[in-house]
Amino acid sequence: MINMRLLLLGVASVAVLTACEDTRSLTTAPGGGLGFGVSLAKPAASNVPRGIIRFPVAGRLASANPANDSIVVTLTTPDTLGAGAQYVVWATNDSATRFVRLTGDLVVTRTDTTQNQAGDLVFRTTSTTRNGVNGFGVGGSNVTLRFRAFRAGQAGLANTDSIGAIIVSTETGTVGAAPSAVRSIWGRFSEASASQTAIRFGTFAPRTADQFVYSTTAVPVITPRGRVELREGVLVAIDSNYFRPPRGYFYAMFAVKVDSLSGRPLDTLYLGERTGPAPQRASLFNADADAALTTNNVIVAMNQRVKLDTLPAQKLGPAERPLKEYGFVNVVLQNKAAPLNRMGAGIIMQAALPPSIRGR
Repeated sequence: MINMRLLLLGVASVAVLTACEDTRSLTTAPGGGLGFGVSLAKPAASNVPRGIIRFPVAGRLASANPANDSIVVTLTTPDTLGAGAQYVVWATNDSATRFVRLTGDLVVTRTDTTQNQAGDLVFRTTSTTRNGVNGFGVGGSNVTLRFRAFRAGQAGLANTDSIGAIIVSTETGTVGAAPSAVRSIWGRFSEASASQTAIRFGTFAPRTADQFVYSTTAVPVITPRGRVELREGVLVAIDSNYFRPPRGYFYAMFAVKVDSLSGRPLDTLYLGERTGPAPQRASLFNADADAALTTNNVIVAMNQRVKLDTLPAQKLGPAERPLKEYGFVNVVLQNKAAPLNRMGAGIIMQAALPPSIRGR
């Protein structure tokens, strides 16, 4: 005689076991691949553009010696611009209603590092001078530019004209009679001491009260935070609390390949423009100009998902370890006129990838 109670119990047990095997993950038998996560942190230096602007001593007054009366812009770590784009230096009055495009001499100083046979770093500095320049696109994290223009001979700038501000704009087309809307670098004579001032980086406005100065050390402090996670060929960055970009800039993400022995950067991999919170993950490329994407000049949240197998195959490692030899993931403040395959100098946040990711 068949014991129906035992038979039913046996069937139920098989069903439970089948459910466990097919649909559930246990701590001893995970259902998916290994996942790794690391926190984003601010680097020691963000390398956003900085420098000094020196005004003619006369400033707002008529010049007694225009041939020796010069404007000097010293600028470090600007982004290298793409084909057809250039930085242009302008002199303007206090109200920013009259502009003069300046022509001068540009000194480009580049510092490169190499290793000697003992493994020590060796620094080599080279300088080149370009005369009669009224636009330039050179830049980089190892570059300092010094642009000098004399008042005498500048078309449209009389000896009696006042100079209330100097603006460095980014131009992507035919340069007109006034700078483009991307007026990201400037200095005002009213803020100068002994005829010179530290440059402001952000978005220029005729009135000081309306300008936006981008800062990674602002008061009150706006401190970005977040994590980068990698699992089964999908990289996710979840972070928040970034200042909105200056006009003409956007936040991008790059992975950086490094030499396994020296730690020196070898290559970069563009991971895309930053996006907003899930599930929409709307593009934040236009957060520099679209107020709807920010709150009180702050991007409240970002959430970016990158399938690594959609990136250039020649840049990646084997399928089971696509970020092999990549040591960092960087969140970069990138000039929109710069090539996308060239990482800018302004690293705002950085995640150091552990050996479990870069060496697996």
